[in-house]
Amino acid sequence: VLGGMALARVPGLPAIELDPQLVLALFLPPLLQASAYRTDWPAFRFNLRPILLLAVGAVLFTALVVAVTAKLLVPDLPWAAAIALGAIVAPPDAVAATSVLKDFRIPKRIVTVLEGESLLNDASSLVLYRFAVVATMAGAVSFGEASLSFVLAAAGGAVVGWLVGRAAMWIFARLEDTLLDILVTFLAGFAAYIAAEHLHVSGVLAAVACGLVLGQQQHAAFTAQTRLESGAVWSFVEFVLTALVFILIGLELRPLLARLEDHDPWQLAALGLAVSAALIASRFAWLFPAT
Repeated sequence: VLGGMALARVPGLPAIELDPQLVLALFLPPLLQASAYRTDWPAFRFNLRPILLLAVGAVLFTALVVAVTAKLLVPDLPWAAAIALGAIVAPPDAVAATSVLKDFRIPKRIVTVLEGESLLNDASSLVLYRFAVVATMAGAVSFGEASLSFVLAAAGGAVVGWLVGRAAMWIFARLEDTLLDILVTFLAGFAAYIAAEHLHVSGVLAAVACGLVLGQQQHAAFTAQTRLESGAVWSFVEFVLTALVFILIGLELRPLLARLEDHDPWQLAALGLAVSAALIASRFAWLFPAT
């Protein structure tokens, strides 16, 4: 991020504008699939209740607290826009969770819960964000309709991902080339995500479900050589994509500063600190009673 921010301050550097849908489709499927592929499925299933309490419950609760905080501090902000802000900041980042946890000796169950949460929370926050945006444009949205759509999007995404994963396993059984096996593991994640988005269900959960199927069945379908080479390729690609994501975030500094020229920087800094404090405090407030 700091490297991207430094690049953003270079005079004469052209501004980089990317289509948000393209960025989601390019970066999310492989990163989520890689995390799901490494997941210990029996441990994930055993800890599903605390994982869902964080990935869905905590995201919705912290988004609501952030929305209330933003609304109190900026009364003119529409409720739907405040909730959209909450949805953006509510889910902890999957890459951050993995990076932080690897440097500490933490009980395996806690690692499983936190990494499991990071697999699923993007889906709940994206669905909440999209409904908030629709509500902002339409002026209102039914809570019951939003809840039903949330459940359908989640279930539909999981089903699509499972089907694509099973199709990929069928293909692996008929391939005898390591490079082709690795190629299909990449294509499967993108296929699951794009197919789910085309059907208007959760592409994030589709990529996760596909990765879980591949990870669970890898010993039956892949040779030892394929698993070793695939692990090396995926580690490198995951590192490059993660680095690119954070560099792109840092590069947003220039257009961000341009949009904020007419605002008081101290007031904005105070708002940012208040929202961050509300986010962290609300996560603690949710975590203790939920566990």
